[in-house]
Amino acid sequence: MKLLHVRLEGWTATFRLPLLYSGTGLTSPLPPYSTLLGLMGSLAGHEIAAGEIRSIGFVFASEGVAVDLETTWCFEADRRTGRLKSKTQRGIAKRQFHVRPKLDLYLDNLNLLAIFEHPANPPCLGRSQDLAWIVGNPEEVEATPVEEGIVRGTLLPFPEPNAGGLILRLPDYFDNSDLGYTRSIEKLGIYQAIKHDAPARIHRTGLFSVTGLPNDEAIYLHSLMPS
Repeated sequence: MKLLHVRLEGWTATFRLPLLYSGTGLTSPLPPYSTLLGLMGSLAGHEIAAGEIRSIGFVFASEGVAVDLETTWCFEADRRTGRLKSKTQRGIAKRQFHVRPKLDLYLDNLNLLAIFEHPANPPCLGRSQDLAWIVGNPEEVEATPVEEGIVRGTLLPFPEPNAGGLILRLPDYFDNSDLGYTRSIEKLGIYQAIKHDAPARIHRTGLFSVTGLPNDEAIYLHSLMPS
């Protein structure tokens, strides 16, 4: 089969942990699938539904993490309508971020080539200030199913007995159709974060050998379709 391969790089990246937000804002070691969908929706200039990309694979790496201070804007729910509105108070918070991130995307929808060639907005790896750029030209690559391979810099469904990694509960995608209201999680999964510098050899479905990777390495192609 053929996949669309895109390489992005940036100065910083921040992947918020949706179920942990107290004190210092920690970043996930790897981007949730919902963040990758949001990235592509920004490039397209409209929301991209999970069904438009049936499967997605990625390899993420960075040179480390650091912590910065940031001004925050507060919101509250209007008591009468329930809609969000801004408050006058500002705050300050610590934010953890990745330094010099690199992201390789592998998409099964080849028609998305146009959003990377002519993006509607600058690519961002997390927040709007985490600006990134596309390296080289997006390309089609050959992907061959394999039963076993070395994976790195990606999320695997938990449990994966042949790999270590932080266990995270992360969203695949959200429903943001009610404007002015908080979005709702439509699909939530439990994953193991396999860091780029801690690869693992695994045996499972969804592994593919891809043009450009070493012979013993593979990517995990994750299904975004509803369970």
